Amino acid sequence: MHKMETGKTFLVRLAPGTDLYEAVSSAVVDSGVNAALLNGIGALRNATFGIVDPATGEYSVTRIDRELEICSLMGNVSLKDGEPFVHSHLTVADRDGNAFGGHCMPGCEIFVCELAITELIGDPPIREPRDDCGGLAAWPRQG
Repeated sequence: MHKMETGKTFLVRLAPGTDLYEAVSSAVVDSGVNAALLNGIGALRNATFGIVDPATGEYSVTRIDRELEICSLMGNVSLKDGEPFVHSHLTVADRDGNAFGGHCMPGCEIFVCELAITELIGDPPIREPRDDCGGLAAWPRQG
């Protein structure tokens, strides 16, 4: 188990018309944290997310080209190749109440988004390829 304490929380309004994945990554870099918890709410003009195939480590990508409400944006920040790395998942809903979600990927245009970045204090988790995760970069196995 990797235990860390929480530090400061940064509340950021992400710019409309920008890419959600890129905007979250930029906000993390601007905050200066190397480890954090992320959560956000808002709305998108469209969304792109993926579901990983555990056998291959490849993502099946879904794109939705209509207005969507962000029900939940959750994730974390760790270090990958010495740089802050955002790993986030996204749940969105359409006007009919249908929900969709998966790994947040580039291609989500922000209509409005409020993001909370909660700093984690201590040695940041290091993300590296793991065979037991299909070669995906993940935190090292603990214990």
